[in-house]
Amino acid sequence: MMMGGITACVGGIIRDVLAGEPSILLKPEIYVTAAALASGLFGLLIYLNIEVLPAAGISALAGFALRAMAIWKGWAIPAYRG
Repeated sequence: MMMGGITACVGGIIRDVLAGEPSILLKPEIYVTAAALASGLFGLLIYLNIEVLPAAGISALAGFALRAMAIWKGWAIPAYRG
């Protein structure tokens, strides 16, 4: 689960640096949460003895669905107000 979150964070940071954009991690978007959902679900499905290919497909679909719904519906995580 940590590797899924770290991969999403670092990949997003690299993409934003190369594009010259502010990092998406500093915005209240559901981004790392979707990666954590997908990687955690994959770990759970493997623990439940589901074969790797179906587990990977279900997990990827769940992460994609959460991110797509967040974009479509405008869902966001609470922002730090200081």
